[in-house]
Amino acid sequence: MALTTTRPLLRELGTLPNLLTLVRVPLAAAIWLAPANPAWLLGLMALAAVSDFLDGWFARRAGLPGESIGAWLDPICDKVFILSVLVAVWVTRQPPLWMALVASTREVVLLPLVIARFSVPRLRNGGIPWRAMVLGKATTVAQFVLFAAVLAGWRSAWLPLTVVCGVLGVGAGLQYFVRAWRSIYP
Repeated sequence: MALTTTRPLLRELGTLPNLLTLVRVPLAAAIWLAPANPAWLLGLMALAAVSDFLDGWFARRAGLPGESIGAWLDPICDKVFILSVLVAVWVTRQPPLWMALVASTREVVLLPLVIARFSVPRLRNGGIPWRAMVLGKATTVAQFVLFAAVLAGWRSAWLPLTVVCGVLGVGAGLQYFVRAWRSIYP
């Protein structure tokens, strides 16, 4: 019985969009091969951004449903990659810790929703939509730009970029909460 439920899952994970999404996990690990090398980190960030763009593009072209495995796999792989970059940048460059906390506001805001999604039966069975949203993607772009500014030593850009990350992160978190609320209480 377990084999019959596992095969469709493996088949869906093996689609090109999901394989492109999953690439961000080994990229996150590869960061630690040279975490202090700005060119290495920027190159991996560029590869992750390309994989993020292409996974969505191929999924739309293939007509994959918006609530497929890729809809929740994409943000998880994004978070794994972003967390790895965040830690590497802050360990090697040592900017103020408050910047890391503000830059990761979206992740902090969404953590209770993710925990509730998998632990509360009504939410687990409620079909909360996980597909990416514009504010979430904008937050990721802002985080990448902030990481690049820290790597490049552009200190004058740190504060404004951190504020942008924080504002977008709060907005994205609220947008996801509203979507979850509406999916449970239409």
